[in-house]
Amino acid sequence: MKDKYTIIFIPPGHSTIRQFQFSKLGKRYLGVGMLLIGVMIIGLFARSLYLSHYIKDLQPTIDHISQLKSTIEERNQEISNLNEKSAQITQDLSKITDLEGKLSSIIQLHPTSSVPSLSRGINPAAQNFILVDPSVQTPDQNTQIAADHLSLLQRYYEAAVQQRDKLEHTPSILPVEGEITSLFGYRSNPFGGWSNEFHNGIDIACNYGTPVLATAEGTVTFAGRNSVYGLRIDIDHGQGIVTFYGHNSRLMVKEGDKVKKNDLIAYSGNSGRSTGSHLHYGTIVNGKSVDPLTFTKITREAYSGV
Repeated sequence: MKDKYTIIFIPPGHSTIRQFQFSKLGKRYLGVGMLLIGVMIIGLFARSLYLSHYIKDLQPTIDHISQLKSTIEERNQEISNLNEKSAQITQDLSKITDLEGKLSSIIQLHPTSSVPSLSRGINPAAQNFILVDPSVQTPDQNTQIAADHLSLLQRYYEAAVQQRDKLEHTPSILPVEGEITSLFGYRSNPFGGWSNEFHNGIDIACNYGTPVLATAEGTVTFAGRNSVYGLRIDIDHGQGIVTFYGHNSRLMVKEGDKVKKNDLIAYSGNSGRSTGSHLHYGTIVNGKSVDPLTFTKITREAYSGV
């Protein structure tokens, strides 16, 4: 037919032949449609290529963003942990403050006003105390507070060491165990007669050869024979305190030796001017004889019958 176009579809089995006819105008429409479809397919393919390339270029940025998200989560966790630690530090500092107060009352060392308190702050303008919430303090403030309290505790430690050293150098025990047969002060002459004599120490009854112990830390200033006390030992403990031990049978230290409390220094005996085996123990403070029992928990009343 003139001005008509026919498209024939022949199946493989030649069973049914299909024919489609269209005019010249239809041919144009078909061509335009095929062109549009082709353009669309090409556009879609080009868009896919572009997106693929764009995503490939953005992949490092995407990976970086993912890494940043992971880092932010880690930082948030660290901040949470730091907040918990900061709260614990605040509690610990409060406990330190309480401990400092107890130590101060024991060793009589009072902190200066420059050391900050965890529960109070000072208003410089009003010069009075105002309450401060420790939880709102910055880490730097807590660090400074901890440093200040550490310095104060160091002072307490030094004072405690000095106190311990002082106690170690102060006679607080008796050199031997036994009955005190003669107290410090005036007494009847043990060698007979009606006269009284001043007894500058205490006599402790003990068996011959009983170990004699140093009553405090110090330096031996005399270890030898004396006309009155026989084999005698003198120990200088510092602070003006000297102890001496008389009537020994054997000396275990020599002049210049350093001794500590409870160190063996001699064995008791009956040397010198003595009526029997015992230890004469005396104390001297700043050159003056004092009652040795004043350094112990033993009272004279316990021996009022002597």
